[in-house]
Amino acid sequence: MVTDDIASLKRTVKGALILPAPGVVSSVDLVAMPEDQWRALRNRISDGHNGDPNGLEAQCMFPGCGGHVYVSERAKGKGRRRYPYFAHRQGEGLGCPWHPRSKLTADEARAAQYQGNQVSAAHEFICAELDRLVRRDVRFQAVEIDRTYVAGDQGQRGRYPDVRFRWEGFPECVCEVQLSNTFQPEISERGIFYEGKGMPLIWVLHGVEPRLDNLPSSFRDVILRHKNNAFALDREAIAASESENTLILKCFLLDKGRSVVETHLVRFDALRFPNRGLPYFRNMLLPDIGSFRARRLPWIDALKALKEATDGNWYTSNMALPQVVRAFDTLPRPMADAEDRYDFARLVAMTMTLLSEAGGRYQDLVYRQMPNATAALNTFLSRGGPQQACAEAIRTLVDRSALANKLKPTVREHIMRAISLEPEQVRPRHPFYDALSWLVPEVFDDVVREELELGEALPGWASVRSL
Repeated sequence: MVTDDIASLKRTVKGALILPAPGVVSSVDLVAMPEDQWRALRNRISDGHNGDPNGLEAQCMFPGCGGHVYVSERAKGKGRRRYPYFAHRQGEGLGCPWHPRSKLTADEARAAQYQGNQVSAAHEFICAELDRLVRRDVRFQAVEIDRTYVAGDQGQRGRYPDVRFRWEGFPECVCEVQLSNTFQPEISERGIFYEGKGMPLIWVLHGVEPRLDNLPSSFRDVILRHKNNAFALDREAIAASESENTLILKCFLLDKGRSVVETHLVRFDALRFPNRGLPYFRNMLLPDIGSFRARRLPWIDALKALKEATDGNWYTSNMALPQVVRAFDTLPRPMADAEDRYDFARLVAMTMTLLSEAGGRYQDLVYRQMPNATAALNTFLSRGGPQQACAEAIRTLVDRSALANKLKPTVREHIMRAISLEPEQVRPRHPFYDALSWLVPEVFDDVVREELELGEALPGWASVRSL
């Protein structure tokens, strides 16, 4: 049981307030998350602590504390399953009953980690090999090892990259060699720093086989930031680099369960360099768009059945139709109240109608037959109460889809009027919004949408620039 695991791990911080979202997260919620989810949360909290405007802030929930916390982890049990938990940051929460025992300072921990040596012989060897191999490429222009200082912006300390090099036609790139447990704040800080400089950062792992179940936490964090790609420079990669006269890395591709499913020798120039985040060969975190479409099919069937049975004029009693019952049964969380079911079904009908317009094949799934999506939406918002309370969610749908350029300007006026008339809007964390996020994550789930955008896999209908 998850709760038994939590008790046996003797957690201290029982909950955190994470801003701007998801808000309050208990230790029970945290340990129940899939590893990819809590590790992504851990990364974003570290990013926020290090000044990334897209990061998150996490505070201890104990009354009167409010000290900053982060997501730590530990392995437990025969299978060495990893469990996340909240912990106070160094110097935070002193006097909080949830505060852990005192720990080493960051400097003391670093000294213990390297036994006083910040650079190992293995680290020097990998850096020297990277230097040698990038020079073999005909596009080579410059390379330096831990030599040139890259100045930080105001209030930000600079860096000495392990290896920085430049090829013709490429931005200046940085390779950081990770040999042991590099601290999570350091991983976060370097990523933010080099991204701000427009210098792609590649972590080259050495000394740990990515196929092992007991990968150090820092390796797991780096692999996740590389979209579940683990890069290494082993003998095979070195031999391939020498053969092809360019830099080639060993790339381990991990599935979401952290198992290596493929291994490739990858040319550096075959990597993808996103505008945000670290480079990767293949995005192994990309959501399954086909599964999203499958979620919506029962609802489309239910809405068609409702329209056929009622000629577009349906009531709460019609929620008992078998197709409608089956559609509601697919939702992750039950929605038992009859009025709630009716109101949510109306919202889904309007959403699906708008999505059909965004995709270029308009179909009215709400009324008897509205001539276009603009007319259907304006009619929908003209009714008071629960339908007007959905105006904020509909505005999100319009702003994040091809509808932004397809609907008539009067639509926004109707949406804003409805929001002003009904202040209690359906917004994130409302049961209706959460259910919409599951049905149409391409629009309403911020994490999924961002991953699709970064992977250049966002469907055309969900892109403002499409059509």
